[in-house]
Amino acid sequence: MIYKLTYESDACVPFEKLGVDAILASARDHNKILNITGCLVYHNGAFVQILEGEKEEVHKLFKSIEKDPRHANVRLVSEEYDKKRSFSNWNMAYFDTSLEGLSKSDIENFERNLLMLAEFSDRLSTTVNMFWLNVRKVMLNLKLA
Repeated sequence: MIYKLTYESDACVPFEKLGVDAILASARDHNKILNITGCLVYHNGAFVQILEGEKEEVHKLFKSIEKDPRHANVRLVSEEYDKKRSFSNWNMAYFDTSLEGLSKSDIENFERNLLMLAEFSDRLSTTVNMFWLNVRKVMLNLKLA
């Protein structure tokens, strides 16, 4: 059985100061070693993430996220065991909306694509459903929690 956990949080610092490249490099290496998969979405000043793996390892990672000064208002959304991973081939996918040369339509296309993923994604568990529900909220700039 795979343990799944979804949380949401607010970014404490402006996006430019988050050090996203360093976060991603470290998280990808760390999560691969621990066999943790999932998806992280950052948009409109909010994070939504689902983590999948062994319960003990996922909880350790979540506890470190709760203490991370880049996160505020960390809220556990859902957690459960499931038969299989929903994001087995995902290792911190990321699209940088601050890249130079991106047009407003590029960003709108990114938002549409994530909304479409949220709409058509396989709904295998409550935790996955809650992850995509909160991604939709972030994409639509709705208030979380």
